[in-house]
Amino acid sequence: MPMPEVTRRFVVVDAPSNLGLRPPEEGAVPGCYKAPRALRDTGLLNVLGAQDGGVVTPGRYRPGRVEGAVRNEATIADHSRRLAERLESIIANRGLPVVLGGDCSILIGIGLALNRSGPYGLISIDGLDYRHPGNSDSVGSAGGESLALVTGLGGALANLDGRGPYLRSSDVVSIGSRPGDEFAGDAAADGVMVIDAVTTAADTENAVREALSVVERPDLSGFWVHLDVDVIDPDLMPAVDSPEPGGLSFDQLALILGPLTASERFIGLDLTIYDPDLDPDLIHGHRITDLLARSLTRRT
Repeated sequence: MPMPEVTRRFVVVDAPSNLGLRPPEEGAVPGCYKAPRALRDTGLLNVLGAQDGGVVTPGRYRPGRVEGAVRNEATIADHSRRLAERLESIIANRGLPVVLGGDCSILIGIGLALNRSGPYGLISIDGLDYRHPGNSDSVGSAGGESLALVTGLGGALANLDGRGPYLRSSDVVSIGSRPGDEFAGDAAADGVMVIDAVTTAADTENAVREALSVVERPDLSGFWVHLDVDVIDPDLMPAVDSPEPGGLSFDQLALILGPLTASERFIGLDLTIYDPDLDPDLIHGHRITDLLARSLTRRT
């Protein structure tokens, strides 16, 4: 007798880290650590029909950095390992994690979990975040280096527990970087499929089709989606750490996320860089929740 199919339900996990960012100004800390709580206040769990997966609490943010080291490196490593353990358990039990960050350094813990559970692919809907010691003298904040780190480029954070690279570059797609990104050529040369924001906006359906051709391959167990809301044009989404002109619209993002999360190979999503300090009335927080509500395919 065939076994009944296990229901896959969204499980929301908070990862309220700001460890991978520079201080926004002297004496201040980045506000994106408040994003998970703010998004919960918009009713996100209810609209997704999600289980509550709890909080993986990061250590204390310290603004300074030692020359040659990544800011908050040891604290990021600790948080990444604990986040990976939480996600491994959810994935093993057929849940669909939705991780609410925080900054993009949470991708390290996600990558570590995927490496232990996989092999998996990644679709990164974000600026490129491909800065690393081989192409820049400005490394030091893991949030802007996250895609390089998970593909094995960088220092200790790229090789936690000797498991780096967590993802193969040939299993990674970047959607939504701004045209002319200084690191796009490096990423493409390393094997990452790079589809910039202009190309995506011109033919969203084709961009999704190209991305899925990489991550739905039979040699992969599935794929994860990383969504950084600074991929949205800042005229529409100003409440982010690093606004950059020329991004996508909410409607375009919905057209991307819908087919990705409908795929049987989709295994989870994280959302990063929303800063409630810049959105005290949660106007943009509600827009994010609405985007996820109309884009994420329910599995219950």
